This record gives sequence, structure tokens and C-alpha cells, in this order.
Amino acid sequence: MPNRHARRQFQATAVVAAFFFMATVLAGCFNTYSLTPDEFARLQAADEIPLTVSAKSGDKVSVDRHTPIYVRSVGGRRYPVTAFNFKMTSSQLVASDRDTLLALGEIDNYEVDLFSDTQTILLISAGVAAVAGLIVITAVTAGSKSFDGN
Repeated sequence: MPNRHARRQFQATAVVAAFFFMATVLAGCFNTYSLTPDEFARLQAADEIPLTVSAKSGDKVSVDRHTPIYVRSVGGRRYPVTAFNFKMTSSQLVASDRDTLLALGEIDNYEVDLFSDTQTILLISAGVAAVAGLIVITAVTAGSKSFDGN
């Protein structure tokens, strides 16, 4: 009976580890860059795509039609906006494809997320190493099983 319990516990641990591993792989890692309102306004429309904008940190950020961009409200909620498909007036931001209408006074930050290959690879490698370590520890600490009755 104790072996049956240990096996169930290992299976449950493996399922949880696999879930977190897959969630990490599917989500990936992103670097978030904050923009000034003027730089964000440049993303309303562009003659050339991708368009390079300057982040508050001084980094150059290349934005194309598939780059996730957001505005963060004063309350902290993050609203997705489609690049090159929104309108900023002197008083509001309108993203009709997202059914979003926000007063500019309610916007705290303008953000661009860029996928980070390096961070994602490191995170996946760490996950693989953790799972491999779990397998090795389980194999080393498992006792031998005999079926001859002794």
C-alpha cells in the first residue's frame, strides 16, 4: 500500500509540474516598455510598419501590427490596444475594435510588450532542469521492489 500512495503522489506532482511547465512555455516572457503619451500617439497610424518608438528608458522599441500594446488606467487596470488601429484626441483614447473609450486623464501609463527570446529560453531550461532533477531524485530515493516474496 505505501508504494501505491507514493506512486499517486508522484503522479500528482508530475501533473502539477507539467501544467506549470506548459503554462510557462505557452505564455513566454515579455519585456514591458513604458512610452510617453506623444510616442504612444505615433502608434495610431504609420506610413512604415514596423515603426520604431522611444521608450521612457531611452530604448528603441520596434512595433508592428502584432506587437501587444496597452494603456494602464490610474486604477491599475491594463487595457489592450491594437497598434495602428486606435485614435487619440486631446481628451480621450478610442480603440473601437476593443470597445475601449478612456479619458486621457484616466490613463496612468502607456506600454509596449516585446517577446524576450533569452528570458523564455532560460525559463524553459530551468523548468526542464527542475523536472529532470525531480525524476533523478525520485529514481535515486526509490527503493527496490522484489516480487519473489522476500
